[in-house]
Amino acid sequence: MVNGGDAVYLCLDDGGDRLSDLPDCLLHEIMSRKKAREVVQTCVLSRRWRHLWRSVPCLDVDQGEFKVGGGGGRETAIRAAWEKFEEFAVILLRKVSIALLDTFRLHITPISFYGDPSARIASGWIRREIKYGGIVPPREGLSSAPWRLKELHLSNVSPLDEVFAEHVRSGCPSLQHLELRNCRCEFRAINSDSLKNLVLRGCESEEFTEIASPTLKSLVIDDGCRIGSRCPLVISAPAVAYLSLVVAPYAFQGGVAVHEMASIAKASITTRFLGEYECAKQLKGDLFKILRSVCSATSLDLLAESDVTVSGEKSKMFPEFKNLRNLELDGCNLSSDLQVSGHVLRNSSNLEKLTMSPSCWKSSNDTKKKKGASRINKAEDLIMDDFRCENLRLTEIIYRDDNVRQLVELLLRISRNLPNNYIRFAKV
Repeated sequence: MVNGGDAVYLCLDDGGDRLSDLPDCLLHEIMSRKKAREVVQTCVLSRRWRHLWRSVPCLDVDQGEFKVGGGGGRETAIRAAWEKFEEFAVILLRKVSIALLDTFRLHITPISFYGDPSARIASGWIRREIKYGGIVPPREGLSSAPWRLKELHLSNVSPLDEVFAEHVRSGCPSLQHLELRNCRCEFRAINSDSLKNLVLRGCESEEFTEIASPTLKSLVIDDGCRIGSRCPLVISAPAVAYLSLVVAPYAFQGGVAVHEMASIAKASITTRFLGEYECAKQLKGDLFKILRSVCSATSLDLLAESDVTVSGEKSKMFPEFKNLRNLELDGCNLSSDLQVSGHVLRNSSNLEKLTMSPSCWKSSNDTKKKKGASRINKAEDLIMDDFRCENLRLTEIIYRDDNVRQLVELLLRISRNLPNNYIRFAKV
């Protein structure tokens, strides 16, 4: 079988179908790389393929495969495509049980942003499978056996309720990867003793307050997630090696608390709009705690779209990043010795590579040159007095024409104390 664009062809030799002679496991491997609609269409190839699709281990159901042309307007076309998809999905889920799959992906194309019936019908399918999965035919009063699912990807499926969260906890003992995109989450917690990767992108919830998993290795929460609970989101995942987290008022209205991650290798922390909301003060304090939780990381990306400062007692308690080898600063203003980014630099004595964006050295928007110059001098004094990274080998500067002169002057001064440091420039 050769993938030629959207087409699927059988390779014939001397008029024979050699592909069909392959064992089921290899044919299933081929089918698992196709969308669900194409997988089902293989049933017309020959008698050998008639029922093969029903035992495929991986199923990728995408509403985007069903498009209806013609007049009537965009919304009419979308609804017609949805009806066509719904007919297909009902038949599909009668023949294939999610409980018996290794990987399941379900992507819904929303008709509208609010009260979308397609998203609710999709969540109904999930609830039905949780109740009856693996039981053919389904009978009232019987609960499903545990799913053997290892990967679950849901996009625009709403709402996902407590039944779903409980099933993740107790009904999916082999689940290792869970990804939710643009889903409405009406549950309080994600708990699992098997999860290794958890991705939450663009999800919304007013109840979500906990992520707890002793096996979790990778955690990503970003792309507009809105956690509206008044209580903080508590993350208890001591084995996490990679963390990507956006700290913003719209993301965590009640704040966020991250327990220590002793196994962390790389962390990416982004702050957004912290100066424009009432809960910004709480989130700034949370950022300090988050950095303490990931202080054992060997790689850190700190992206700040708003200035965050640390002073007073917190300044004295700022964590040391003894294992940190790679640091990337983007949008962080180092012109003040109270900036979080400045504290991170001073407390990373074993740093080997440093990457900085133009905004790290931004001067005041004030047109008075003296004020801008004084800010640059402040940054120079900060670095020269407190920056002690004897292992630093590479400093990469991403610059613009308007700040190249100041950067060159500053980094030449730094080089005097860091003879092994190589400075590389990249223009944007």
